[in-house]
Order: sequence, then structure tokens, then C-alpha cells
Amino acid sequence: MSSDEELISREEVLAGFPARRANTLLFLIESRTAQIVARSRVEFSLTEQAASERDLAFLEAFALGNAPPLHPTIQHLERYALQWTPLVPENTRLKAAVVHALSEKYTFTYQTVPNIRAALGLDEKAVQVAYSRLYKRHLVKIFATKLPLTEQLRWNLSAIAQRLESLPPFWLASLITVALGLPQAFLALPIAVADIGPLATVAFILIIGTINILTMACMAEAVGRSGDFRYGNPFIKQLVSNYLGNTGSFILSIAVGIRVFLIALACYIGLSTTLANFTHISAALWAMLLFFAGLYLLSRQSLNFTVAVMVLLAAINVSLLLILSILALSHVQLDNLFYLNLPFLNGHPFQPWMLQQVLGVSLMLYFGHVYVGECAKVILPRDPSASSLIWGSVAGTAFLTVLFCIWVLAVNGAISPQLLAGQSGTALEPLALQVGSIVSVLGAVLVTLLLGMAWLRSSSLLLNLAREWLPVRPRPVLMLPRKQGTLIMHPCGERSRVPHIGLTYLGLEETKPRFRLDVQSNGKISHAEIAVTERWEIKELLEQFPDLRKWDIHLTLDVRSANQDSVCLQVTSPMLIAYEGWLKADVSNATDNNVNMPTMARRFWATLLNQRRFLLSISPLVLVFLLTEWLFLTGVQSFTGVLAFAGVLGNSLVGGIFPVLLLLSSRRKGELVPGVVLEILNHPFFSVGIYSLFLAILFVHGLFIWSNPVARISALCIALLSLGATFVMKRYGAFASRVVVELREEQHLGGRSLFTITAGGQPKMAEVCLGYAEGEQHHQAASVEIPSLKTLRYAIFRLPTKREEELRVWAHSSNFSGDSKSLPAFVEVESGNKNMQFDLKLSSGRVLLPLFSNACWLKLTFPADEGFVASG
Repeated sequence: MSSDEELISREEVLAGFPARRANTLLFLIESRTAQIVARSRVEFSLTEQAASERDLAFLEAFALGNAPPLHPTIQHLERYALQWTPLVPENTRLKAAVVHALSEKYTFTYQTVPNIRAALGLDEKAVQVAYSRLYKRHLVKIFATKLPLTEQLRWNLSAIAQRLESLPPFWLASLITVALGLPQAFLALPIAVADIGPLATVAFILIIGTINILTMACMAEAVGRSGDFRYGNPFIKQLVSNYLGNTGSFILSIAVGIRVFLIALACYIGLSTTLANFTHISAALWAMLLFFAGLYLLSRQSLNFTVAVMVLLAAINVSLLLILSILALSHVQLDNLFYLNLPFLNGHPFQPWMLQQVLGVSLMLYFGHVYVGECAKVILPRDPSASSLIWGSVAGTAFLTVLFCIWVLAVNGAISPQLLAGQSGTALEPLALQVGSIVSVLGAVLVTLLLGMAWLRSSSLLLNLAREWLPVRPRPVLMLPRKQGTLIMHPCGERSRVPHIGLTYLGLEETKPRFRLDVQSNGKISHAEIAVTERWEIKELLEQFPDLRKWDIHLTLDVRSANQDSVCLQVTSPMLIAYEGWLKADVSNATDNNVNMPTMARRFWATLLNQRRFLLSISPLVLVFLLTEWLFLTGVQSFTGVLAFAGVLGNSLVGGIFPVLLLLSSRRKGELVPGVVLEILNHPFFSVGIYSLFLAILFVHGLFIWSNPVARISALCIALLSLGATFVMKRYGAFASRVVVELREEQHLGGRSLFTITAGGQPKMAEVCLGYAEGEQHHQAASVEIPSLKTLRYAIFRLPTKREEELRVWAHSSNFSGDSKSLPAFVEVESGNKNMQFDLKLSSGRVLLPLFSNACWLKLTFPADEGFVASG
């Protein structure tokens, strides 16, 4: 019997197949592509919560047979064809039917879709014959002879984007660093430094720039040592939590929250003031229009940008900046260029407010540290050694420093310090008066793009931070296939401490759907089976699982429909929810009107619930808008002043203190060893000096420079909080050494699998015993390649842990795009008198636990019946 006859029977064809099955397969392909597209975009978020909500939305759409939240284009289907090709079975009639469905939905030519042609076998004789038999015409008829102008433009833009993203890793890392780190503060820089002169400013920027180049290298190395970042979890708060614990994560949230709040405020002032000068509409009215435009974009969730779009926008902004600099250089006057007004020079007194503006705005020039993770998401899959990431971050920051120096020399050399010093907006207004109306045109474009992007980025970050702090109880409707997938849930908090709950559908028993509940807590695993009629709450099992009481866990299941193969249920819980396993689509909802009506009702109530949450989460943005209007009404608005305040309070932490702490911790806890380590970063004088410098900046501003009592108290509180948090982090093991045992299956290298052991950020020798059905293999090594992962039954490690205080175990499978899926494994650990057990399936393939002695015994047992199939 042929593969065609096995997959599609005669009865199915008479009943409307393969058309219906082809539509189902096309739906799966579009859903998979849409999820890849969403994950590939730049996410202005510190945590994985936004990504988890996005993945849940895709899962819910998949379960209900609805269109995915993001609809892919034909360009997306072509670009990511390699990722969805495994969904296509080897069946010529089904491929022909999918081709037909695709051609009815999209327009494309033969030349534009080589990857789709390869994935669906359009150039194969068998598929062409099957298509002719099914549809009584030649397959070549599906291709358009000419594309509409809009489609040609989309294909051209897609080709440019693909070419940009296929650049060598170093150059791409440099471009991304510039794109994400190009600051709005350079528009205020000429005003902030007007009183000290351009030449002194250039020297000062070179010093600040060198420091920030080194701290960017610190951040890049810390990220490069993280296996989480290397394999698909590029969120800074997860990095900080892994290295510095919950205390560090909390301080980072405060610092970033303060910074993005003030950046949003500065962007409102800068945009509104500049547009008011160019259009003669009041700045207060412009601020109102911008606020409502921002709410519209945020409500539509339209703030996701691809790397290529960010790079292209940055190229436009840099080009405009250089053109304006050239125009300004043609009007440079030597008196302005050589103007010098430094404290204690030629009898000039020290003026604290002058240092406040110069130092604060200079610090705000460098804010790319938070976005190193977004750069790593693209670069590390291409260069796992992280060398390109580190050198690219350094090169991109150095380029920005040179750009700032050129801008200061041009603008401050062309405009007198007296005219610049009195400006409340950006430096473009006085530059337009000096150079001409061309600056007004180019400046309006630059301000709109640069400040507009910074405003959208800061608004999105504020929104995501507010959502993180708000108590949320999601209610997704999900489809669980029988014994093929597990819902993993855990409360918010440090993953190594909170309990993890797994929910697996077992099938029907006497018309009742049955589930297996796996609870992992305090190094113990417990199981229970439950039968659900219509509604079930976890409080019914709290007597059986007393450890859950102290976590105040809530979980409710509402069964919508069930059969022997799958169950559709609504999950209500404030816990973080993820899905591990294979998915099975229920496409009946797409054609059954009786199902669609309640689905529409659920959508209505879900929309209302989401809008209520949206209104709560935009409260920081409302506060920014009201504060902007108040500043305009009182006439005390200052674009430069707000940025200077943000630079001291926010960037002293984010761009100075945190990179040093993360580097120190990563060298003791990191899973990977980067290909390059800058020697200067190893010297204790560097880490102590940088930490002390930025801490001193906070103390000096709070004690001597700032006169406003609120500002002084803020600076002192942040300084004391940073100092105290550092001691707390050290007390709870933020800088303790960690041993990491990693099992990694590299699918893109032909299924190559290996164990690696690192300790203190370096390879660690250990005794390793690998157990197979035919016998055992013994090794003494830091890295062991596994001949056959499918036949491996257990692995035993005897780890010397004299200097290590933590153990991390991680089993996962990675593909060519850098995504990581957990591998099923059962872990037993003996350290001192402690014996602990973990199911890695319940904790995303990884577990972190303390060590209690100088030696540790670790055993990983692999399920023989399931084999090695990566979840997800």
C-alpha cells in the first residue's frame, strides 16, 4: 500500500478530502510561521511574561481553530519554510491540495518562492501529476505572471531585510547595537554642554564613552556565558534573576522603571516642543495628540519591530544626523569652537548645576545595556562563542561615541553658547535659525523618527513592567491531546524555589475526562489522578499536597469538550503557564457554527477583561502625560533637565553597577565559556573602580549637586538601595560558584549529543557513567559525546564540589535557529545528607539547587518508553 493510500482513504476523498485536510495543514503552517515571526521580533520587555502571554494566545487560537494573533504573509511563509517543512507529510495528493489552497489565498510568482517549492515539492513530477488529476489543470497555472506593485514592494523589502540579517555576525552585532542604542539624548547634548564648550565636552565624552564601552563588554560577556540566552530565553530579568537572584531582579525593575518613565516624559517634551515650533500648534495640544496616538498603537499591539526595520530606521537617523552635522560645520565659528568655561580654570567658580546637566545627559547617551539581550538573540545562534557579540557591542558603542563627538563639534561650533543655554526643547530649533529652513525639514523627520521610536519603546516597556506588577489571572482555552502534551504551571518567583505543577490528559473513563497531576516541590515529586466532570479546583487536593498551601496557589479547570483523543478546557490561574509537548488541532471549530457562537461570546468577555487590564497597565503612561501637561502649563518643561535626571538615577545602575555585578556573577555561574575575554575586565581594580564610580555619582548628586529635595532624596535612596542590595545579593549567594551539568542534543548538527560540565565558569573534570541496554561506558572528562541518545537509559556523575555552592542540571534539544526544547529526564541528587528528586519536564528541562558537601552524586534517568523526543 502506498503512503498516499495510508494517509487518505477512498472514503475520506469522497467526503471532501484532501481539500479539508489541506486547509487544516495550511492552517498549521500559518500558525507555526506566525509564531516564529512573533518570536523573531524585537521585544521591548524585561521578562518572559509578555512572551508567555503571546505563546498562550497562539495556543488558544490553535485549540479553537481560529486565525493566529499575527497573520503571516506569503513572504513570511517563504522565509521560514525550512521551519514548517517538517509539518508536511510525504503525500503527493495532500501536497497538491495544500498548493491549491495556498494559491487561492496568496499571489506569488515561480521565482519568488523557491523555499515553498522545495517544501511542498512543486518541482516534483508526482506532485504535478496529482495536482492535474485533482484540479484538471496544470500546476504551473497557480503562479502569477506578474505581481501587483504593492506585492513587488513587499518582496523587495523582504529581500533587503533578509540580506541585512544574513550579514556576518560581527557586523550585524555592531549594527544592532547602534540601532537599539542610538539615544534621543544627543538632541539635548549641545544644550547640556553649552556652558563648558565643545572641546572640553569631546574630552569628557571620550572618557564616559570608554567607560561605557567596557561596561557594554561586561554585559555582552555576561550574556554570552548564559545558556538561557544562547538557547532562546533572551530576557534581561531572567538573566539577572539567574545570576543575582530576586533582589537583583527587583532593583533592576526599579532602575529601568525610573529610566523609561523619565525617557517617556522627555520624549513628550522634545516631540511636542519641536513639532510646536515647526507647525505653530501649541506643545500642550501636541502632547495630547501624541498620547492618544500612543494609546491606539499600544492597544493594537503594533510595537513589534524586526531587526531589519530597526537597523533601517537607525541608518536613516544616522544619515540625517551626519547631514545636519555637515550643514552645521559649514557655519562653524572659531570663537564658539574654542569656547572654554571649566570650573577652577581662569578663576571660573564651580557651579553644581552645570555638572548635573553635563554628566546626566552624557550618561543618558549610553542606554544600550538593556538591549544586549535582543542583540544576543540574533547573534548567538550564528556565533555561539559570543566573540561577535562582545566585539560587535564594543564596536557599535565606539561608533556612537565618535558620532556624539562630531555632533557636539558641529552644533556647538556653529551656535553661540548663550543661544543654546536657554533652550527648553532640542538643539534643532537654534540650529535651524543659524543654518536655515532645511534644518527644520530634516530636523522634523529626525525628531519624529528618533524621539517617536524612543517614545514608543519606553511606552511599551512601561506597559510591560506595569503588567508584570499587576496581579493577573489568565483564562486561556487550550486543547490538550491525550498523553502527548503537558501544561506546566508555576507561581511567579525564583524558579528553583517555587513549586511546579504539570497537567496531562489521560483520556476518558466512563465519559469523564481524567488528568494526571504532577507536583514538584522541595525536591520531591508527587502524583495524583483526577476526574473532572465540568469544573475542578486545586483546593480539593491541598490536603494531599500541603506544600502548596504556603504559596496560595489557585487553579480552576473548566472542561468545554472532551473525547478519547483530546480535551478542550479553560484554565484559570494567576500562575505562569507554558505548554510542553505535541499539539493536535481541532479544526471542527472553524466550520461548526454551534461552536463558534459561544467562542464569540468568550471573545467578547475576554476582550472586556483584557481592556480592564489594559486600562490598569497604562496608568504609568497616563501619569507621564498628565505630568507633561502640568510642566507645559507651568512653563518649567526642560527636555535636557529630564534627561539629565534620568541619566543619573537610571543609567548609573543599568549602565554602570549592574553590568559589573553581572560579569562577576557570570564568571562563577555561567554555563558557557566565551571565545574572547578582555583582560582589563579581569582586573579587580576595574570592577571595584567602576562600581565605586557610579555609586559615587549617585551620592555626590544627592549630597552636593542637586538642590531639589525630592531629587536629592531619590538619588540617596537609589544609592543606599544599590549598596544594601549588593550585600544582600552576596549574602544569598549571588557570587557563589556554580557547577552546571548540561545535556544538549544539537539537531542542526545531525543530532549530535553531549554532556558538558562547567564549574566556576570553566570546564570541570568529573567521573561520568553512561548506561545503555548493552552495558555501561565510563569517562573522566568535562565533555562527553553520546554515541546514541535514543538508547541512553541513565547517566551517573560523581562531581567534586569543594568550591561550588550550587548545582544546575539542564537537559534540552536545540535546533539551527537557536530554539531550545526540554528533554524528558528524571533527576536524583545526593549532596551531604540531602536526597532530592526532580522531573525536568516540569521545570523546562532545568533545575537549580544548593549543595551541602564537598562531593555530589547525580543521576539522570531517561524514559525508555517515550524515547528522546524534545517537548514543544
